[in-house]
Amino acid sequence: MIDLEVLRQDARDYPDAYQYERAKRLGVAQNAIFLALQKLDITYKKNSEASQSN
Repeated sequence: MIDLEVLRQDARDYPDAYQYERAKRLGVAQNAIFLALQKLDITYKKNSEASQSN
């Protein structure tokens, strides 16, 4: 089981991390990270402006 506060802090510390990276750090399955992020209402959406080079 994932400690949601630990996951919330991990999301603050590593905002651009992939779910599989979080799973490895926290010692859980990637699907567990996905479900816990949903519970915390944490989503990551790519900003098209940020992905374009200037």
